[in-house]
Amino acid sequence: MDKTQEIMQQVRRIELLARKVTTTTFAGQYRSSFRGQGLDFDDFREYLPGDEPRFIDWKVTARTGTPYVRKFHEEREQALLLAVDASASMRYAGGASADSKLEYAARIAAVLARSAVLNGDKISLLLFGCRPHFYLPPAKGMMQCLRVVREILSAPTGGADDSMEDVAAEILRTQRKSAMCFLLSDFLTTPDKKAIGKLNFRHELIPIRINDPYELELPEVGRFYVQDPESGEQYIAPAATTALRTAHSKAMKAHMVEWDRTFNQLGIDHLSLQTNHDFITELRKLFARRSRMFAR
Repeated sequence: MDKTQEIMQQVRRIELLARKVTTTTFAGQYRSSFRGQGLDFDDFREYLPGDEPRFIDWKVTARTGTPYVRKFHEEREQALLLAVDASASMRYAGGASADSKLEYAARIAAVLARSAVLNGDKISLLLFGCRPHFYLPPAKGMMQCLRVVREILSAPTGGADDSMEDVAAEILRTQRKSAMCFLLSDFLTTPDKKAIGKLNFRHELIPIRINDPYELELPEVGRFYVQDPESGEQYIAPAATTALRTAHSKAMKAHMVEWDRTFNQLGIDHLSLQTNHDFITELRKLFARRSRMFAR
């Protein structure tokens, strides 16, 4: 079986999963979890007693000599941006899971994209951490959903992690209109509060961190070869050594805590998942939290 056929089979399997998950109930949870895009300008009309003074358009008022206010209509359509890390570290699949982190991200993206389709929203995709980067402009419908999954699975061979500053800059450049932005990554890069803050100011940001269990806790299997997927450097790790396993675990936890602190300081809701986790349950919890927050 060639690579294209293999990818198309994966796309079909993932689409079947997304179809099964995105019931009317799940789509409703998705819809109620986001603020939407607010109000769109419609037209001008003369000021009437009781109108909000803040909506007076002073340029039109000065030109006509009569007070005019701006009319708006509610913009119900939302935009979903899936920003997916396709760097080399996302290709890792440990013994605890048959899927790589990137394949796991593709399943999450499929469920989110199909929920957006059922809600009548546009979907766009940005793949970073690979060369060249890839941007899929916003569009509606199931064909766009399927293409999102296909592009993630067939992303160019990953390279080194992009800095979060570069990722944020590219998202802001390609997605000018405010959107729900899901940032799917293993976040094995330096936390950058300033870059994340800029991104969250423009968009409704939901980071989803994806790790493999074997990244967080080394197995006690004796000596083995390990390779940095992004630099290619290889070395022998004596994993049977308690000191090494403990040091590795502490370093990974400290890195994750630092990222969590960054998100919490900015008031950003986020998910932390492992590839052996049921992400559907965690997504439902996320949607429920956000629904309660916006219902206040």
